Amino acid sequence: MTGKCKLQECGAPVVPCHNGCEDFKTCTNFSLAVTVDIPKIEILNPEEKKSNLSWTGLAFSLNELSLVSFRTNPIIIGVVGKADAGKTTFLAMVYTLLLNGSTLKDYDFAGTKTILGWDELHHRLKLKRGSVPFPPPTPVSSNRLYHFALRNKDEQLKDLLFSDASGEVFSLWSINREDENAESARWIYSNSNAFILFIDCEALIEQKNLAKREIMRIAKQMSHDLKNRPVIAVWSKADKINDVLPALRESLKLELKNSFSNFNEMEISNFLEPGPDELVHKNNLTVIDWLIEQIMVASNTDFTIMSPDSSDTFINYKGK
Repeated sequence: MTGKCKLQECGAPVVPCHNGCEDFKTCTNFSLAVTVDIPKIEILNPEEKKSNLSWTGLAFSLNELSLVSFRTNPIIIGVVGKADAGKTTFLAMVYTLLLNGSTLKDYDFAGTKTILGWDELHHRLKLKRGSVPFPPPTPVSSNRLYHFALRNKDEQLKDLLFSDASGEVFSLWSINREDENAESARWIYSNSNAFILFIDCEALIEQKNLAKREIMRIAKQMSHDLKNRPVIAVWSKADKINDVLPALRESLKLELKNSFSNFNEMEISNFLEPGPDELVHKNNLTVIDWLIEQIMVASNTDFTIMSPDSSDTFINYKGK
């Protein structure tokens, strides 16, 4: 067949167009000037059929990061918080919103290599008005990564990885960074480009200062050697935030703000109300938008190379 896509990561016409064009000739990235030999498809006996894919579609383990790092330097978002704070539910909600047509501010969804993992979260999160079912807790030994490929208006591809570790490991890590059972939390903290810190409104209502102390222990560990990595505090189950004691809520907000230099906060919920709901339909994705924006600003910082102040002839030589 005549024609080939100009985008290196797109294999059209051998595989479907990455931009979703049914007719390759209508895609602006498709060139008719190149001839491509499409391999003959061999039909195998189902009993003999074996997958040669390097990936399964399930959430990544840490030793599978090379499946995306070979093409881009992936952005890792560390999802941090105590058990039952809503971390996995948030991930399920973000995927569900994108699946239903919602969009990020500056990037379009361009695929995922963990589609089965996302689908599992999506099917566990069956949203109904008036009720909020939550996915089962993440196993303590688990340290999964969920993948999104995103593309901006300049056709630049970015790979995002979201961590999904048990809240128990963050509670252990908050007390002792070197706890032998907190390896997942240490890896997430060391390797993430940005963080989402979950604040459980329900826990603040029920446990009050006890819940606040646990949140601040985690925040204190995060602030250690954080540099300028962005942190956004997400007030989960925020449909109940007005039931949190006002003094407790305001003091926690102030302490969190003082703990981080590159900081923001957002209220989210999965509790559906009639009509467009900002807590559900907007704020979940705004969390991702803000983090990507902060990471991109940091990565595009211009560095000025100062001229050396030296009398050394070799140091001052600038060539012809």
